[in-house]
Amino acid sequence: MQISIYAKDDSLLLDSVTEESIRISGDLLKKSSGLLKIKTFVPVKELTSVWHSDLSAMPQMKLPWAESFSCGATKSFPLLCFLDQKAFVSCSVGLTDMIDDCTVTAKMNQELCAYEVTFSIVITRETEEFEVFVYLPATEKKLSLSETLSLYRKTVLPVIPEYPENAWKSVYCTWYAVHAALTDEYMLRNGQEAANLGFGTFIVDDGWCFDEAKRVTPETLPDWYRDIGDWKYSEKKLPHLKENIALLKKAGLSCLFWVAPFFSGRRSKLAAATKEYLTELHEGQRIYDVKERSITEKVMESIHTVYKELDLDGLKIDFIDTVLPNPEKPRCRIAYTAVKELIDRVKTHKKEALFEFRQRYATPLMAPLATAFRAGDVPFDYMDNFSRCVQIRLLMGDKVPVHADPVYFNSGESVEAVGRHLIASLAGVPMVSMELSSIRQEHKKVIKNYLAFYRENQHILNMGHWEFDFHNNFASSASCTLGKEKIVILADSSLFEKVQKDFSGKITILNMSRDHIFSPVGRNFDAQGELYSNAEILPSGGRTVIQK
Repeated sequence: MQISIYAKDDSLLLDSVTEESIRISGDLLKKSSGLLKIKTFVPVKELTSVWHSDLSAMPQMKLPWAESFSCGATKSFPLLCFLDQKAFVSCSVGLTDMIDDCTVTAKMNQELCAYEVTFSIVITRETEEFEVFVYLPATEKKLSLSETLSLYRKTVLPVIPEYPENAWKSVYCTWYAVHAALTDEYMLRNGQEAANLGFGTFIVDDGWCFDEAKRVTPETLPDWYRDIGDWKYSEKKLPHLKENIALLKKAGLSCLFWVAPFFSGRRSKLAAATKEYLTELHEGQRIYDVKERSITEKVMESIHTVYKELDLDGLKIDFIDTVLPNPEKPRCRIAYTAVKELIDRVKTHKKEALFEFRQRYATPLMAPLATAFRAGDVPFDYMDNFSRCVQIRLLMGDKVPVHADPVYFNSGESVEAVGRHLIASLAGVPMVSMELSSIRQEHKKVIKNYLAFYRENQHILNMGHWEFDFHNNFASSASCTLGKEKIVILADSSLFEKVQKDFSGKITILNMSRDHIFSPVGRNFDAQGELYSNAEILPSGGRTVIQK
């Protein structure tokens, strides 16, 4: 592979043919004039798709004319993987600098039968030496996408951080269930229900910091965030908030509040004090320029103050990715520093504080900051929830807490369908957002069943090794193995026999498919955890336990 490196003025700094990663030295950084363009060509040989870290799930099996994305500390990281028909990696190229603003492009060159790949990365005084990561199969045996990403992570994150015990506990979130129509009574009622069902964390999402009670609708969404930015809790809407948080914590729940630290709602006091913005008005807010240090410090101080005042256990830090990477106006490093400083301050009060980050900034760079990485919003869509959890696990590797997006379903769903929702969430730490006090009893029984299953099998799901099967680039199964125990989430029933092959020990197969599966040798349970009426059938939404 030929790697060519150019300065900002397009002068050639290095031209090298290599099959291994190469170092970007301090000398090259000095000669960059503030930007490096790193270029190479990837032959189109047995390729069927292009994967990168900015995707929410596996890519469509299709070769794009061009693929591009931006990345930096606030969003994704600079790595491209070119996949064959079985989702094995034919070539991977990327950079180990994940903090500086960067654009990545891959353009199909028909004449050369190759993709022209370019990384354009900002170089600052703080930029340290980094590598151009290269993976080319040395033999006919290619590595899987998961294995290739593991090689990359060993370079950028050689040691996996240790996470607090509470980071692995199942989560109740207020968002889908109630949006911003929060009340003291709702929080206390659902918090107690959540504790009784076995949840360990309670996230109060958007709506705690303004007086209006509202739900997301086509009418409210265009101006939704107009009051966001000042970060003071609403004493009018939630007059007993402090007392209720204390009661929830007494019930055994860790309490986290949602914040979006770079939002400036048009009606907020922050907006009146802000001079520069990075974005136009969108859904009632704009992103202030984080380079305005006085504004950034004011916002972070407000968040820190409410954290201390309410004695919270952590924060759900949302929309970091709205500070978009941009080589023309780089802000990624500044935004990263502001978030890190906030987290460091919070940890001075509680070393084991929890911080949930979202999918688009689930990166090895963020692994030491966050205590969990959550799938993007997919209400009602358990298949996409599963796919997103798989994608985050590919990005972050084993032994890193991954939060499923909250399970949220129509109250008229069948018990089997609710079982599939909960099984999908077990690809991560399960999370639910339903009105628990009024949920149908048969649905509540499904939730209780799978939360209990999660607690009983946490040592496997959280500390085991995850592997994935892909068909047409969709995750058809996900399995986690620890010693002689294996748990499989099965999306494609045709793989039932395959996932058991060559394994000796205890296998639990969770049936996320819509099919009932012939399973004569296992103990078969339905979605509510009861032995199934037909002893030889694994029902949809249920599970089987096989001892081999």
